[in-house]
Amino acid sequence: MKDAVVSIVAEDWSFLKEALFTVDGNENAAVLLCGTSATHDERRLLVRRIIVVPPEAYAARNSFHLEVSPIYYNHIVDECLREKLVPVLVHSHRFDGEARYSPSDDFGEARLLGVLGSLLPGLAPASLVISHSSVNGREYQDGKFVPLGGLRVVGVTSQIIRFPRPLSLAQKDPAVPLKYDRQVRAFGAEAQRILGRLKIAVVGAGGIGSTVAEQLARAGVTDIVVVDDDLLEESNLTRVFGAKSRDVGKSKAEIATRHLRELGSKTALPVHDSAIRQSVLMSLRDRDLVFSCVDNDRTRAILSRFAHQYLVTVVDHGTRLDARNGRVTAAAGRVSLVGAGLTCLRCSHHVNAERIRSESMNKLDRQKLEKEGYVMGIDEPAPAVVSINTVVAGLGATAGLNLFIGLTGGIQPLDQIYDARTGSVFPVTPSHERGCDICDPSSGLKALGDSQVVSAYD
Repeated sequence: MKDAVVSIVAEDWSFLKEALFTVDGNENAAVLLCGTSATHDERRLLVRRIIVVPPEAYAARNSFHLEVSPIYYNHIVDECLREKLVPVLVHSHRFDGEARYSPSDDFGEARLLGVLGSLLPGLAPASLVISHSSVNGREYQDGKFVPLGGLRVVGVTSQIIRFPRPLSLAQKDPAVPLKYDRQVRAFGAEAQRILGRLKIAVVGAGGIGSTVAEQLARAGVTDIVVVDDDLLEESNLTRVFGAKSRDVGKSKAEIATRHLRELGSKTALPVHDSAIRQSVLMSLRDRDLVFSCVDNDRTRAILSRFAHQYLVTVVDHGTRLDARNGRVTAAAGRVSLVGAGLTCLRCSHHVNAERIRSESMNKLDRQKLEKEGYVMGIDEPAPAVVSINTVVAGLGATAGLNLFIGLTGGIQPLDQIYDARTGSVFPVTPSHERGCDICDPSSGLKALGDSQVVSAYD
């Protein structure tokens, strides 16, 4: 049976908790309207919208019990059918400690979830119960309750909350290996265990991607998927970590995963293919974080769409080294956090529509545009130096891990610009463009999941 989890943007999670715990001391209810993401072994319920139950919709409501009028759910069913979204019913229990369903909850939800399931075939509604300090969840299948796996909170403060499991399925947290002693002294044993449970993808296994992947593996991340459709060239040897002279002509993804396994990432997997392909993107839906380490705007733009559609944060990297006649005139790098609740690369002006169009053309048409002066240097190898790549990769790895374990002791900027000439790193605050069809909270791609394709390439 697939493990089911709920994914919600951090801002929405804060709003939901505030709406459920009101000053009157009574319990409250809400409905999460969710897109879905169904992989081989996991189903994610992606929260697109929150509907707080209004006071007039309650049949009963006090500090220890509530009951929503069944008629209220008629319009919820209509909304779900119209938008192909799954309802997740949520209510509060006003106490500290582990969130538990009461016998009254069992009686009411068995009937309600059963009815909603019959009215919404194939959409499998679920529920959450939230206390002041805990959350729990379940589905109702074949006449019995089935526990959800957990809750993913996605944003600048990300969490993966595992729900209580039956004793037969519960697993004891493993001891932290001694090799991580210095890290445990920095951020604690539980944070180290979180790193060990993260599922991460690195897209692009060149100078930046191989460096990011190495840092993740050494930090203790064991589940890393590496995506790259290129073969190693001799000129890559100065920058690709883990590559040897005998690897020239081999898959960069294979080289990277071989190296990661040597470092201890036993579940590292290579994908020798392009991340612009829909089938490759679908293989990344179970990831908790994606590092974009590519050198083209077309892939960046598609990963930006993926981040919003599937509530998977993307850490995007870029470098620029301007050099003429052996003299460097500018050297810089960029790290951007991309995803629902954050921004998209188009609104932050980190991708260029004309360049994306050119990169999508065949080589002959692209060369024609270059001769006419419309685009520059797309097919020409860009200057690159390992030390600058390493700085940018370090900023990106730190920003990504900080989302989950508080590595820096605070919240990282959404955008960081590195100016190598002055040795400065400065923050940039991106802004949403109202009505953006990618990152606008109401009209964009947020949490649409499997209801539409991300990429036309396959």
